[in-house]
Parts: sequence; structure tokens; C-alpha cells
Amino acid sequence: MPDEHLLSPTAEGLVDLLDRVIDRGAVVSGDVIISLAGIDLIRLDLRLLLCSIDEALR
Repeated sequence: MPDEHLLSPTAEGLVDLLDRVIDRGAVVSGDVIISLAGIDLIRLDLRLLLCSIDEALR
């Protein structure tokens, strides 16, 4: 007998949402700054591209 929590509507909704995001593509960007005593020590500019390979090749 399958586990009930694996077939919940929430899990299916999340899979559908992730499928739509990968199909259309999404870009997430942000900055991380590590500082000590008000002095910036490390700055990271982050960018994440989430899409299918077919979409990336276009």
C-alpha cells in the first residue's frame, strides 16, 4: 500500500509548479556581503538560471 503523504495534493502541486518554472525559465539574483565591524570583507554577486536545456539553447 503506498504511503499517503507521498501522494498528497501539496506534493503534486509543488511538482507542477517546478515543472512550469523549468519549462519557462526563472532567474534569481542576490548579493551576499560578509562584513566585520562595518568593513566589507567578502562580497558575492549570485545569479541562478533555472530552465530546461532546450530553453537555454534558444
